[in-house]
Amino acid sequence: MSGFYKGVSGLSLFVSIRLLLDYLGADNYGLWVLVFTLFQLVLLMDIGVQSSLKTQIPVLVHEGKKELIKSYIKTTYKISIYIAVSLFIIFVLFTFFVDLKEFFNIGFQSSVFINFLFLFNVFFFCISFVANIHKSLYVAFLKGKYSEQSVAVNQIGILILIVLLISFFPNISSERKLIYISIINGVFTFLVNIGYTIGFFKLEKLTLSDSVKTNFLFVKRFLKLGFKYMVVQVSVLVIFISDTYIISHVFKPSEIIPYEIVNKLFQFPFMILFAALSPLWSMFAKNYIEKNKKELLQSFKKFNRSFILICLLVALFIYISPFVISVWIKNPVQIPSYLILLTGIVTLLRVYTTFYSFFLNGIGNLNAYILLLIISVVIKIPLSYYFIDLGYGINSVVISSLIIMLVWMLVIPFKCYQLVKIIKK
Repeated sequence: MSGFYKGVSGLSLFVSIRLLLDYLGADNYGLWVLVFTLFQLVLLMDIGVQSSLKTQIPVLVHEGKKELIKSYIKTTYKISIYIAVSLFIIFVLFTFFVDLKEFFNIGFQSSVFINFLFLFNVFFFCISFVANIHKSLYVAFLKGKYSEQSVAVNQIGILILIVLLISFFPNISSERKLIYISIINGVFTFLVNIGYTIGFFKLEKLTLSDSVKTNFLFVKRFLKLGFKYMVVQVSVLVIFISDTYIISHVFKPSEIIPYEIVNKLFQFPFMILFAALSPLWSMFAKNYIEKNKKELLQSFKKFNRSFILICLLVALFIYISPFVISVWIKNPVQIPSYLILLTGIVTLLRVYTTFYSFFLNGIGNLNAYILLLIISVVIKIPLSYYFIDLGYGINSVVISSLIIMLVWMLVIPFKCYQLVKIIKK
């Protein structure tokens, strides 16, 4: 069901991209992509507290500590509010000292408007940052399908609102278009998150009125684990989302369009598979706590068999992608040679390593994984610029990711099998 809902949200996203590209034009759509990419960064700057929920709550459920669960969730909300306020202040100071227009090589809007647009969206992103906790809660209680259902409802609602915006305000200035789209995205996302948060507490019959104080040592331990999750999340984000900023900085925002189109196209199968795999995070935690070695190895074996079929499906997707793009995008877009093939291969490697990384995340064994990610972050940007200097254009950012993913494919599964084999009843 998680994969089904992700498929629905993915299809809605595709239509939204086509509409926004036509409505905003290449340059302003590139600017919106830069802003929205920042949104994904904001959501990950939570010191990993939301990721910790998916690992710690199955442990507390296993131990039957219901009062501590309620106290733990309440603490998570408090910490998230503090982080959201701090992030907003940091971004205000950042825009005060940094000229975003020059930094992102944006020559078609004023510095004042660009700074305002970024801050305006950061405000919405910060309040959604807190309301977004419900997604991790659903996964932690092994009801991950509702997390993805909320994403689907949000994406469909935004699509409908974009259609209405285009219908009623077709000829307004590009600045007003970007502001209205920001309002639609920010307000509607917040309302959906609040609705599903209320739904979660009703479904689980939980309240935040707790009689047990969260132990300081427990909070310290979960923050320490949470910080590790944040390092993991931000590292992965830098590796895959820094591409957009590298392209904007070296070339110009309009050059993001072919990369964005191909990347979003292959995110569709990846998002479906990612959503279908997401509940395994907490299930791995449960099986590891119970020392269920046989079940864990069986899960690995099933996935390895399934990956053969996934390879065939992605190969077919690579083959039909040029046709899909020609139907999807109204105006012809010049796609660099091999960009589709390279992105398809990276997608396959991401699916494979994501499955095994969910195991490491689920059991909280992250030290070796973090070291691998930090090394990858250090070499990612220089490697991208190296291939740019060799004349590979926007393909350079994908080639650098491909090299990094090949290393991950060898190291991460090896570590997982090593950890499972030493489990003793």
